[in-house]
Amino acid sequence: MTELFLSLYVGSLFLIVSTVAPILLRTETNKDIAGRFYGKILWRFYGIAFFLLLVYLILSRNWLGLLPLGVLLVNVGISKWLREYKKTLGNIEDYAFNSPERAKFRKVSYVSTFTLLINFFVATIILLRGG
Repeated sequence: MTELFLSLYVGSLFLIVSTVAPILLRTETNKDIAGRFYGKILWRFYGIAFFLLLVYLILSRNWLGLLPLGVLLVNVGISKWLREYKKTLGNIEDYAFNSPERAKFRKVSYVSTFTLLINFFVATIILLRGG
């Protein structure tokens, strides 16, 4: 039963990293709207993810489950920083593609997605080890 919660977490991470992020973050037009939409998806995912991981930790008593929880907290911190930085920038499309502000935002966005990918691998390994 505990594997169900971890499986749902791994599956939702896979969906975000393999489908949602590439589609929304590689759009050529309306990057600001796509980014806001992706941010809303991520913040809703974080709430569900914390619930799934906490239930998994409580039911399984597998302390390895703290690893994906910790990485998820790192990702929340990155997302919070991105949201605040975005507020100072305004519309990202007002900046040239290679401007320092936009390049910084893009790099941190990639770090956020990469962190989700690492979390996917960590949680998958825990799941494959028997939950």
